[in-house]
Amino acid sequence: MPKIVDHAERKDQIVEATFRCIHHYGFEKTTLREIAKEAELSLGSVQHFFPKQKDIYMYAMDVIYQRFEKRMQKVIQNQEVFENAVRTVKQIVQVNTEEERIENDIWVKFSIMATMNKEYQEQQKGFREVHLNFAKDIIKTLINHGYMKKSTNIEESANSLIIYIHGLVFESVIYAHLYNDQMVEKEIREYLQRICTE
Repeated sequence: MPKIVDHAERKDQIVEATFRCIHHYGFEKTTLREIAKEAELSLGSVQHFFPKQKDIYMYAMDVIYQRFEKRMQKVIQNQEVFENAVRTVKQIVQVNTEEERIENDIWVKFSIMATMNKEYQEQQKGFREVHLNFAKDIIKTLINHGYMKKSTNIEESANSLIIYIHGLVFESVIYAHLYNDQMVEKEIREYLQRICTE
């Protein structure tokens, strides 16, 4: 009797193998064949779920986005407003586990690849829009609770915050040995304190 394949489990197996390949070899050297080898599956099994390279890349980036959203929902919002802001920003700059570091590494690599490949630019823009909206929410909350001036330009402040966060993600990927959870929190806290005293 043939073994029943759990499709969700198999897709997870493939996407985790994809993450490892991209992390170690980059997007340009990650092929469906390499992914199949890393997942210990046949090429045909991988192509059954993801016929083209683009399909697996889009799915992998969606998985990273879904994980980001789950982390956002888990942020405890019962602390003081400023502390909530620090904890929320930390959900983008994740350095606690190897998995989180790999996700950041893949996000940076995907963003760079998308600048050269039109197929991925819509998804890249979508990610930035999500991050920008998230930054606007933080700025609005800080304004509404008196941490920032009522006259603060929300668009400009949110844009500056997202530029800062993306820079910190990039730094934590490129110079991983310099950034642990305490360092990331210190950097975020100091940045938010600066914008709250302007």
